Amino acid sequence: MTSLRPLSEMELAEWEEAYISVECYLRALQLRNRLLVADMVRAILFRASDRQAHEPQKAPRVLAMEETLKAVADWTSNVLNVELQNNRLAARGRLALLLADMPGKWQPVFLTQSPWPEPFVQKMRSSYLAAGPQFAALTMTPQPLELNALGSGAAQWFGMMERRPLMKKLYYTGILATIATMVWLMWKG
Repeated sequence: MTSLRPLSEMELAEWEEAYISVECYLRALQLRNRLLVADMVRAILFRASDRQAHEPQKAPRVLAMEETLKAVADWTSNVLNVELQNNRLAARGRLALLLADMPGKWQPVFLTQSPWPEPFVQKMRSSYLAAGPQFAALTMTPQPLELNALGSGAAQWFGMMERRPLMKKLYYTGILATIATMVWLMWKG
């Protein structure tokens, strides 16, 4: 398809929303060249428009974002020569794009067909492998809490109040009486 079919005013607003969503996603991937982004968005919207003929119940924005995620995941999978889980570009793939300096140096090859420049492919593959977490087995042994003098005194005081319910009631009554006196003095004064 080379152009979108004729659109009503409401459909035009929906496709404008789809355009903005796709553009924002590509900008989130650090693509800054407006001409390249506009060309990618146009191609994605045409594919989404073709899909809408078969799936009219889905909103254009949803179709466009599904097509965007699929295009980016397929392209990344082809460049990396790795199957992506659920055919989605996870954080590891986005990190590989950034580590390979795709936004800075390799924007023109993003979402293009192969062959890609060999230095770019090598950088992407090495970045993808390095993007995973490095786990190390650690053991933590519990240590007793060390309270300072104020903390120790407070712990003893509240421990004593738990053992003597009458002291607890007197303490809380004293606090309430102090608050009531302060309120009365402010009100009176």
